[in-house]
Amino acid sequence: MTTTPPAPRTKFFRVARSGKTIDGREISPAQIDQMAASYNPATYGARIWVEHLRSLLPDSPFRAFGDVLSLKAETEAEGGRVLLAEIAPTPDLVKLSADRQKVFWSIELDPNFAGTGQAYLVGLSVTDSPASLGTEMLSFALQSASTPDTVKGHLFSAAVESRFELAETADPGAGLLAKVKDLLSAHKPKGDEARYSQVEGAVTTIAEEVAEIRRGLPAAGAFAAAADVKVLSDKLDDLITRLSSTAATPPRPPHAGGGAAFLETDC
Repeated sequence: MTTTPPAPRTKFFRVARSGKTIDGREISPAQIDQMAASYNPATYGARIWVEHLRSLLPDSPFRAFGDVLSLKAETEAEGGRVLLAEIAPTPDLVKLSADRQKVFWSIELDPNFAGTGQAYLVGLSVTDSPASLGTEMLSFALQSASTPDTVKGHLFSAAVESRFELAETADPGAGLLAKVKDLLSAHKPKGDEARYSQVEGAVTTIAEEVAEIRRGLPAAGAFAAAADVKVLSDKLDDLITRLSSTAATPPRPPHAGGGAAFLETDC
């Protein structure tokens, strides 16, 4: 079974501050707070773009480079409100960051999202030129006849420099494998090692398969296949429970006494 590992996620990092936009308008502290409070990928997921430019082609230099997962707002030392984002970057964006490319961030906000009168983050951009070049490229794009009027009314923040860091994620399968191996080691009998070795190998193989499946699921119950995984996982958990209650050494066989009488000994 081939599974896709869950996308990495970053720690929160600054992507915008209240103040002037690249075209001379202004993002208010209230709009920063509104974006942080209202953002929900299930409502509208903001993607990450280069220079705020979008392409329909997956192999274009202006393809999407990740997704915004969540937002929060804080007050910086100077008193302004800043917006922080947690993102799921693509491998290409991770490489760009490692190479110190596209290290400036700029947000795109809709000041009246879906007619609510509230600001909402609709896009996040990376750039190497936070001032003139970014403004010129964006102005050129917005002048296109195919650009909707609603997009032309969006606000694009002045870029801020900020490198993101990937958050540490626990291996969802490592704990399971360690648990199985510890139990097998603790209950290994002193006799019939060859037969037990076969059992040990089979159980370990099953545990490795389940662990690999768990690694491939981004969240429990995210797919219908998770139900099948749960059945297999429950069977493995039952096996672990039975192993944990099994004596480390097999019981002594009954001792043959005189005549037809058999006495059990335990010494």
